Amino acid sequence: MTTQDDDRGAAALARAHGLFNIAGGLWPLLHLPSFEKVFGPKTDRWLERTVAGLLVGIGWTQIRAASTPGGADHARRLGMATAATLLAVDLVYVPTGRIRPTYLLDAAAEAMWLRAWRARAVRPEPPSTRAGSVFAAAAALAAGCATGGVLAARMLRRRREELSDSELTRARYIRHPAAR
Repeated sequence: MTTQDDDRGAAALARAHGLFNIAGGLWPLLHLPSFEKVFGPKTDRWLERTVAGLLVGIGWTQIRAASTPGGADHARRLGMATAATLLAVDLVYVPTGRIRPTYLLDAAAEAMWLRAWRARAVRPEPPSTRAGSVFAAAAALAAGCATGGVLAARMLRRRREELSDSELTRARYIRHPAAR
C-alpha cells in the first residue's frame, strides 16, 4: 500500500465525518421542531444553537482540511476530539435522565467515528478490501439510522399515549433539578 492510497482513504474519511457533523449541526438550525421531537425539548435554545453552529464549523473544517497536504491528520485530530466529547456527554447524561435515551443513537455513531479514525491511524486497509469495508460501514450506518428512527418513533408514540401535552412540558428533560 502506498502513502498516496492511505492519504486518499484518510481524506475520504475526513469528508464523510465532516458531512456527518454538518448534517448534525444543520438539523436543529433548520428544523428545530423535528429535532426536538427526537431528542427532546430544550430550555437553553442559545446553547443548542451554539453546539449546532460549532458542529457545522467543525464539519466544514474537516472537509476543507481533507484536500490539503497534512490536512487529513488535522481532520483526524479534530474529528476524534469532537466524537470523544459528544460520546462522553451522551454516556454521562443519558443515565442521569438529563437528556433522552435517543442520544444513545448519537453515542453509537460517535463510537463508530472514533473506531474508523483509530483504524485509519493504526492499520490502513489494503485497496482490495477498502471498497467492501466502505460499503459495510455505509450499510451499518443506514441500518443504524433506520433502526434509530423506528425506535424513536415508537418511543414518541408511547410517550404521547402516556403523557398529556401539559405533562410533557414538565418532564424532566425540561425541568431537571440541576437546571433550576
